[in-house]
Amino acid sequence: MIKIIKHFLIPILFLGIFTNMRLLGQPEFQFTLQSWATYTTYEHSADSTTTQLGFGIRRARLRGKMVKGKVAGFVQYDAAANVLHDAQIDYTFSENLKIRMGRFIGPGSQAGGRTSHTAIDFAERSIVGRLWASAVGRSDYRSYGLSVIHKIGVIQYEIMASNGDGFINFKPYNTKSGNSKVNTGNLPQLDFLISSKFSNGLSGGVHFGLPNEDRCDVSALTGFLYFHPNNYKKGNIRGKFDFSQVADNTGESTVTSFGYGIMGFYKLTDKLEIGSRYEIWDPDKNSNNDVFGNITVGANYSPDPEHWNDMLFKLAATFKTSEAENQPFDPFIVHFVWQVYMH
Repeated sequence: MIKIIKHFLIPILFLGIFTNMRLLGQPEFQFTLQSWATYTTYEHSADSTTTQLGFGIRRARLRGKMVKGKVAGFVQYDAAANVLHDAQIDYTFSENLKIRMGRFIGPGSQAGGRTSHTAIDFAERSIVGRLWASAVGRSDYRSYGLSVIHKIGVIQYEIMASNGDGFINFKPYNTKSGNSKVNTGNLPQLDFLISSKFSNGLSGGVHFGLPNEDRCDVSALTGFLYFHPNNYKKGNIRGKFDFSQVADNTGESTVTSFGYGIMGFYKLTDKLEIGSRYEIWDPDKNSNNDVFGNITVGANYSPDPEHWNDMLFKLAATFKTSEAENQPFDPFIVHFVWQVYMH
């Protein structure tokens, strides 16, 4: 009974807070549900094969937003994982300048959390974004921090000071916090991003994260170049290129990892698009035969093209690749995702 209460405590508080904040502004709610089925098969050896068919919930997220004048609040909770992903407050100084504070997605890999959770291209995010996030201690791409976001013309700058580890929620000494006695120094973790969105549907950017041995002793360099036509319809294409490099300085010598991914989709009909993706990751550029990656092909179908993400069906097949023989076991994975987005 106690476990049940704990599981539903956060969503109950979530609803209670927002429904009683009329003074701050009228709250708006969104809900995303992604159920999926997966099939996996791979060989352990010449005479041993494993197969698995499974069903589950990929995401069940509730999002709330409220705006009052120059202040905006945003909260996002995932019921499937019982995790509070986002809890941020924005203050807008002008049309081109604002600050953000709380727990949120800051500068980093565009292949990771900086794309809408309703707009995943295939069933899973690129390994470029996922492995970058794991390396810098932000497995869900988020951290507690403060960001300054400034736009000059078509160029946008973002500077973020954060706790480094995405799960460290610092509180003053002698309060309920397991990290209140940890000396992390006065200088926070710093990340920088410069990006741009052009009128023809092209966007790009470069991010750099400075190493900080007291918080996150890993330097990161990521970049992206995306093309999505403003009028994406039958006969059009869209594409993405992402790369990420992280340098781990915690050992006696620096270990540098690098990866990139390239993806393209073709709008076959107004309701159907087909695509493929190739991506690789080298966990140590100084070693041989340790590069691995994915080759993915898939299709997305929406019965309502005018509201593409509101009802979406995804079918994707992924082939694992590796330079090292039988490492990993080169599984073949098929994902089917059914997405419903209410807003």
